[in-house]
Amino acid sequence: MTQPHPHPARTRLRLIETAERLFVERGIHAVSLREIAAAAEQRNTSAVAYHFGDKRGLVTAVYAHRLGPTNEGQLRRIAALDDEGRGKELRALVEVFVAPMADRITRSAPGRGGPPSYFLRFVAQALYVEDIAPHDLAAETWTRALHELHSRIDACLTELPAPVRADRWRVFVGLTLHTLADHERALQHGTASPGRRTDLLVANLVDAAVAVLTAPVAPATRALLEPDTPREPDDLREPEAPTDD
Repeated sequence: MTQPHPHPARTRLRLIETAERLFVERGIHAVSLREIAAAAEQRNTSAVAYHFGDKRGLVTAVYAHRLGPTNEGQLRRIAALDDEGRGKELRALVEVFVAPMADRITRSAPGRGGPPSYFLRFVAQALYVEDIAPHDLAAETWTRALHELHSRIDACLTELPAPVRADRWRVFVGLTLHTLADHERALQHGTASPGRRTDLLVANLVDAAVAVLTAPVAPATRALLEPDTPREPDDLREPEAPTDD
C-alpha cells in the first residue's frame, strides 16, 4: 500500500484529533473509519487503516496521544510528593489524579486561545465500549502514572475489604471523569452556570472523591460481604415448645 500522505506524522495527528471529535459527537461505533478519513480531508479513505490498523488501534492512539504528556506530568507530581514526604497521603494522590484533567479543560476554555477539548467526553464514552478502553493500567507506558496512583490509593484504604476497595476505585474514576466531562461540554457550548469556576469545581470534586473512597462500610454492606449462611425454611423448622405461663 502506498503512503497516503507525504507528511505521515501530521496526517496521523489529524486523524487522531478528528476521530476524537467524531467519537464524542456521534459515538464510537457510529463512525466508520472511512468517515474519519474523509472528515480529516484524506483523499485515501484507507488512511486510518494504514496508520492504525483498525478502530481499536485508533482509539488506543487517541489515548496515547492525550495521556502521554499527562502521564509524564503526573509522574513528576508523584515524585514531588515523595520528596515532600507526602507520597502516601490520600488527598494529595487524588489531586494528582484530578488536576491534570482539569488543566486540560482550563487550557481549552473560551478565551484561552486553545482548541476545544474533547478528550474527557471521549474517555467517558470509551469506558463503556467493550474491549476498547485500556483497562490494564500496567500494560502501557502512558498509563504508568495511573497504575501507580491506583496502587497508592488502594494502599491508603487497607482498612476496607478488598471488594469494597475495588468498587470504590471504579466509583472514584467514574465520578471524576463524568463530572469533568460534563464541565468540558458546558464550557465548549457556553452553557456553564454563570460564575462556575473550574478551580472551585476541582476542589469540590477532590473533597467528594476522598469522601467516596473513605466512607465507612455500613453493617448492612458488611453483611453482604460475609459468606451466606444456609437458613432452614420457616415451615420446616421444629415448632417451639410451649412455655408455661
